[in-house]
Amino acid sequence: MFTEQQLRSYLAWAVHGRKQPRRATSSTRRGPPRDEAYLEWIREMPCIGCGVEGRSEAAHTGTDGGMSMKASDYSCVPLCSGCHTQAPGAYHRVGKRVFEREQRLSFADIVARLNREWRYKCAWQVTRRTVHRTGTAPPDAS
Repeated sequence: MFTEQQLRSYLAWAVHGRKQPRRATSSTRRGPPRDEAYLEWIREMPCIGCGVEGRSEAAHTGTDGGMSMKASDYSCVPLCSGCHTQAPGAYHRVGKRVFEREQRLSFADIVARLNREWRYKCAWQVTRRTVHRTGTAPPDAS
């Protein structure tokens, strides 16, 4: 029987192909999930507000952060600095609802799509590693 920590470590390796990051030894640290690889992937995308490429920031849009804490990294969307914080109509200047309405966006739909794409990307990488390591595809891979 695995402990919760052992199961998390195994799943991080099996799904994402990496070891789970070490956390501080203090058990008081709680908060939303963090994933630097996911944030790097988001930053590679064009801005969803204006379409500019190569300058995106990972803008946290979720509500699970709590006081003085950012939301989960899995709630991020790609926004350039103008659309994120700098322009008069930027996300952090006008607020989530106004920004979504003016840009005709739904952060919830975008985040759900990005999360699906990320899970698919990670699963594909695990499949590729398995094929490379064993020389054969898993039975359910096509």
